Amino acid sequence: GELTLVEYGKNEILGTCRTEHMRSAVLSVRINERPPARTERSGRGGPGESSEWNNKKVAYLLDVLTARVLDLASGVGIAEISHDSKIDWLELNGRGNLLLFRDKRRQLHLYNIHKQERTTLLSYCNYVQWVPDSDVVVAQNRNNLCVWYNINAPDKVSTHKIKGEIEE
Repeated sequence: GELTLVEYGKNEILGTCRTEHMRSAVLSVRINERPPARTERSGRGGPGESSEWNNKKVAYLLDVLTARVLDLASGVGIAEISHDSKIDWLELNGRGNLLLFRDKRRQLHLYNIHKQERTTLLSYCNYVQWVPDSDVVVAQNRNNLCVWYNINAPDKVSTHKIKGEIEE
């Protein structure tokens, strides 16, 4: 299992990673989706402006208990997260600096790549998603819909009761 990534519209290989786990639920790629925070970028501006940013990251499983985040621009691994239960879902935010992952016990975790810190956000999680173009997280557990409007304050979660059964 080797995954080769090619950026749309480019003729060269962007990067490669070795993994036996190729399901889309455990593979997340972010290519210049959102600019990194000012403290993480060398210049100012975005693509097409005077100082281009190069924010290209992939998160994938090394094995069922270990997730890895690779900076495709430099080819350097920037995070390796070991866990005690099988990881069944993961996704980077648009900036590639935060990783959400869920394990087989349905525990939802947030990993801050730059601070190298993990926080457990939710138990019994059966759905989770980053809101596009933001750092807002929406998740569901049992009969609650949970929203983190400020993911940098994970203890401040808005919870809404879900009435009735949701059909899948």
